[in-house]
Amino acid sequence: MTVTEIVPVTKKKFRIYLDAEPAFVLYFGELSRYGIRQGEPISQENLDEIMKSVLPLRAKKYAMNLLMKRDRTEKELRDKLKKAFYPPEAEETAIAYVKSFGYIDDRRYAARYLEAGREKESIRNLARKLKMKGIKRDILEEALQSCQWEEENDSVVRGLIEKRMRSEKLKDEKAVRNMAAYLGRRGFSGEEIWPVLKEYMEIGE
Repeated sequence: MTVTEIVPVTKKKFRIYLDAEPAFVLYFGELSRYGIRQGEPISQENLDEIMKSVLPLRAKKYAMNLLMKRDRTEKELRDKLKKAFYPPEAEETAIAYVKSFGYIDDRRYAARYLEAGREKESIRNLARKLKMKGIKRDILEEALQSCQWEEENDSVVRGLIEKRMRSEKLKDEKAVRNMAAYLGRRGFSGEEIWPVLKEYMEIGE
């Protein structure tokens, strides 16, 4: 295979194109170590070492560093690996590695996410966000059952209103509209918001 292009990613990293296709990213010192020169072929021996040893090990370390900062879903971690230009083989190796130690577990992530957010947002909003994070439907349904979610929207809406009312009294129409908009952004419908909100409007009067 021929190195057709070498494109700087940062001052130290370079994206390598083989036969006009994006292949991988290497550090500056590795270009000379593995004979990476634009317009010249790369030996099969060097290519094998890069693809089978260098990149998989680097992808594992990168994935671990990401997970040390915060929990992520499998999709979020895959997206990060792709954005860092790791080839599919290295991505799969890294995912399998962190899974083997239980560092990513979409079921556990979904259950914890729902539990942490249940007093701040509607179940509708939380479920939508989990889907965007790549949580599959069957895993989401299982998580909803496992955390024994009970939709107590009245109490959640009431808690959010009271927390926000510390700095904003519902004493005029603008304050009421702002509160309704605030609750709407957290996924509650008008039918869930207004019956509770009316209680505080009366109190404010």
